[in-house]
Amino acid sequence: MAERLPTRFEPMRCRACQRLIEPDASLLASLDRGLSVNSRDDCIYRCECGVAYSNARKEADREMITASPELNVPRQVRAGLAEVLGQAVNRGNRQSKLIKFCFETSEDAVTWTVFRGLGQRGRLDALVAPQRPLDEPALLLWGVPISGARGPETASALVDVCRSLGEAANAISEPDVIVVWRDLVVLVEAKFRSGNDCQPDHRNFDRYLDRRDLYAVSPEEVATAGYYELTRNWRIGTALAESLQTPGFLLINLGPPEKIEVDADIFMTLLTRSPLREFASCSWSDILEAAKPLEPWLDRYASERHRLLYWR
Repeated sequence: MAERLPTRFEPMRCRACQRLIEPDASLLASLDRGLSVNSRDDCIYRCECGVAYSNARKEADREMITASPELNVPRQVRAGLAEVLGQAVNRGNRQSKLIKFCFETSEDAVTWTVFRGLGQRGRLDALVAPQRPLDEPALLLWGVPISGARGPETASALVDVCRSLGEAANAISEPDVIVVWRDLVVLVEAKFRSGNDCQPDHRNFDRYLDRRDLYAVSPEEVATAGYYELTRNWRIGTALAESLQTPGFLLINLGPPEKIEVDADIFMTLLTRSPLREFASCSWSDILEAAKPLEPWLDRYASERHRLLYWR
């Protein structure tokens, strides 16, 4: 007797090519109740066109997963993506990064698309609007030089700084975005749909709490607050700016306001800030609005994700 699927796993139409996808009954049976998806191999819906879908019980909730990272970004920014992902400075995380990049909700895919698009238009200054730095910036994504004369120098300095803080050679911190002008280093901790990482008393907090002058409270209070990623980037970014002999440093927490603003306000109270060492939070729409007029393809990309990018 043929195996019958539950009604919720009836055939579905591929959103990319409109083919009818028959669910893989044998895979579903082997998954039992474990329907979570870590890669395409776990998907019971896989289309001939290469697209797969997560195993959510409701069709509308199924997340599209592309066959390669390049297919999850607009064609205008596909060039060089595979090489950059293959060189991401955290070597131990490269394979996981490649897999996650293919999910339609990928934070890295949005980061790549927006910052590559802004870089191509010479509008990385939208990060610091209304300031308009005059020199050409260097752009690095996940520690990999993308553009600008100081990119390789910055990448090398980042590794040196992280190693000096006790990080392992195969697990170097990779800030989502680094932009370097002659007088300013900007690090961006980007969030797409999630809020800030909060891990109170993470075992590695001490590495990034050695400089008492960077914090307005005790190391114990910083660790208890739990903003591990932000703290790590604050410490690394400060040291990176010093290594590059660049006077200014700015750490930006970028993401959906309702997810990050409260935590960003709390984190700010933990820091010793100055005109040359600052922290700020902003939304994706803040940057995109400051960069207008956008290229039509980037404006379309953002508009299609209006519930995720255009917050205000």
